[in-house]
Amino acid sequence: MTDPEASQVYNADVVGTIDSENDIGQSFKSRRPDVNAITLWVSIPPSQGTAITNPATRKIRASLYTSPDKPNPIFVTSIQAPASGSNVALTIPISDLKTPAYQEFYLLISTEPDSLLVNGRNEDAYTQGQAYINGTPFNADIAFRLSYNYGPAALFQDLQRFLSNAWIVLPLIILLWLPGWLLLDISGLRNRFDFGEQVAISCGLSLAIIPVLVLWTTTLNLLWSQTVIWITFGVLIALFIYRLLFSYLQTHRTSAHSFEHDKDTETINPKSFAHQLFSNTFALLLIFVMTLMIRLIMVRDLATPAWVDSVHHALITRLIMNNGGFPATYLPYLNIPATDYHPGFHSIAAFFTWLSQFDLASSLLVLGQAINALCIFSVFLLTKTLTRNSTAGIVAAFISGFLTPMPAYYTSWGRYTELTGLVIFPVVMALIQAWMEDKSDRNPGWYLFLGALASAGLFMIHYRVIVFLACLVIAFILIRLVFRNLRFGKKLTHILLFILTMLGLSILLVLPWIIPTVKNTLLPVLSAPVTTSASPLQDFPWAYLTSALGKQAMVLAGLGLIWSIIKKQAVGYLLAAWVLLMFLLANLDSLRLPGGSLITNLSVEISLFIPIAVLGGYFASQVIGSWKKVTSQRLAIPTQVITLIIFVCVGYLGAKQLVAILNPATLLSRQADLSAIQWVKLNIPEYETIVLNPFAWGYGLYAGNDGGYWLEPLAGQLTLPPPVLYGLSADFTEVSQQCQNIITLSSDPPALRDYLLTKQYHYIFIGARGGVIPPQKLSSSGFFDLVYNQDGVRILKVKP
Repeated sequence: MTDPEASQVYNADVVGTIDSENDIGQSFKSRRPDVNAITLWVSIPPSQGTAITNPATRKIRASLYTSPDKPNPIFVTSIQAPASGSNVALTIPISDLKTPAYQEFYLLISTEPDSLLVNGRNEDAYTQGQAYINGTPFNADIAFRLSYNYGPAALFQDLQRFLSNAWIVLPLIILLWLPGWLLLDISGLRNRFDFGEQVAISCGLSLAIIPVLVLWTTTLNLLWSQTVIWITFGVLIALFIYRLLFSYLQTHRTSAHSFEHDKDTETINPKSFAHQLFSNTFALLLIFVMTLMIRLIMVRDLATPAWVDSVHHALITRLIMNNGGFPATYLPYLNIPATDYHPGFHSIAAFFTWLSQFDLASSLLVLGQAINALCIFSVFLLTKTLTRNSTAGIVAAFISGFLTPMPAYYTSWGRYTELTGLVIFPVVMALIQAWMEDKSDRNPGWYLFLGALASAGLFMIHYRVIVFLACLVIAFILIRLVFRNLRFGKKLTHILLFILTMLGLSILLVLPWIIPTVKNTLLPVLSAPVTTSASPLQDFPWAYLTSALGKQAMVLAGLGLIWSIIKKQAVGYLLAAWVLLMFLLANLDSLRLPGGSLITNLSVEISLFIPIAVLGGYFASQVIGSWKKVTSQRLAIPTQVITLIIFVCVGYLGAKQLVAILNPATLLSRQADLSAIQWVKLNIPEYETIVLNPFAWGYGLYAGNDGGYWLEPLAGQLTLPPPVLYGLSADFTEVSQQCQNIITLSSDPPALRDYLLTKQYHYIFIGARGGVIPPQKLSSSGFFDLVYNQDGVRILKVKP
């Protein structure tokens, strides 16, 4: 795993040259024990080509000491140098080296027979070490990133930490499960579903009802606060206890089928029924708990949620908490219409922050990882809905929890909104399917209301995922029509009427929001000029599907698709049609049709873990079912043991890959930044715009390169660059130009000072990660005052 707290990753400068006569060293301290790799950045000198020597003979010698004055290294290795390139990341593996936490090190590197340039920063900004040339310290830091081995001792440490904070499970359950369970129970539909389906639907409804509720309280000017939240959820807990007592007193009316057996099972006796109920429930709970552990271990070294999306998620959450509802405007932070962005997840985050009393950054981390783990129940629900097979659902949940890189990698981007939407949308499909299969005279009102509520909440949480749901419903109807045309055709009118009624109800539930959204967001997108230069699948990196054990999951899915076609099962055709419809919408530009910017190939790609898991689970269930039919009863137990061993081994391999899957480049903040942000909150005037280290993020936009980017959500200060949602504003070009000007002038202190004064910017925040702005050069120039300097974080004030 990567330790961002003990790394110096700025690598834009060349700090020195290594060859057979000159070496470069760097002292540093590792916060974590058992360092297992060091990543450096090197470049080939422009005047040197591969013709000088055989690239295969160019080696880098690395020696690791406990300090610069120690004569004997504790580890020595030699690795292949790059044949060409500039700023090339080079990882030095370190094996069989047991070191304690906070161990000091000194790395010495040299090369032969040719020279290499070493990248870093031409200032000594890293506070726990410095660079050396031929044993002499100089004012610079080489760029390096430390990785460490996550072993049993670290796992035991995390387990202790999890247990000491086990109380947080209570507000998570109250928020993410209880409201939906009550709705499902009061509707009388709860016993229609098995345990896994109940959990998935309850969580989906809970996530959906909060933004819809906040929308209407905002419309009616009823404000939320921590006190109101505690009263509301206290009432829900009391209602939950009442429902449990009521259910206990009405045991004689218990449903005859609390757990629906698989479609191909003809008979089931009470003992085997109870055994299947317990085993499936236990399996799902075990998968969930282990998945949650993996997701929490992933973020053990994070000071705040990762990357740039997390910043505006936290900012909108802060505004909801400050306003007691959805803000009418995001000013002064963002000059965009409130409906340009979906605030549903942020209302959930606000509720959780009030319930847990966590700080905003910690609240988002815990809530985001909990929702990430809940995806396994949603995958189970969709798989069970489409295949009517519990075994398929359990294997699909396992695949999404342990094999596929998504949704685990969502953490690296802070993609909490799309993630939450993907937890909700299977609920709508499950309710539609349940109504279609309900042979009783039950009034469809509850099916309609709950489906409409889930759809409305999904719309408030993520606009794109509601489109994904529409694609799935369309594919569902078409494929069912093809495969069951005789029996299904008679009901087609009723089904379409049911879905249209659900759609109408969902629109009514979000009416105050959907009207301005259509006017300000949807219509401008549909009327925008078509991009004629777009090519199909232009933003489709395969690594997002193949990393971790993604390749193996894709093989299982491919086999499931082929098998479903051979067996003429609808599930494969349905999922294929769904994926094709989504990619069609994502490539409207390449077809020269309007609306191409609404859906992107990337947003579709990172959702493909769902059909991959469903098809993989389907195929595994077919193999398991076939094996049971051809084996004798006396081989049942050995077969189960072997199957369990296979799942444990695969789960271990997958978990080992996933805990380290986060991209280190997306980890912007350090713990020292949080202390500095608190200092800013107390010492710098409110709404003072603070200049950050900008970098070109993409799409012509700029973002903050270090923990200073969290000043807006955590301290309420304005920053330049602001959160990347500024790209939706009319003045985004001016903001981007200012960021580019700061990058251009960063190495010229007097010019930078003059430019900042003309814009009335008086402070610069340089976080522990650092960036293009050189702190020493500015603080020693005489044009800036160093007003804060602690643990690698500097805050400068512009002199008048």
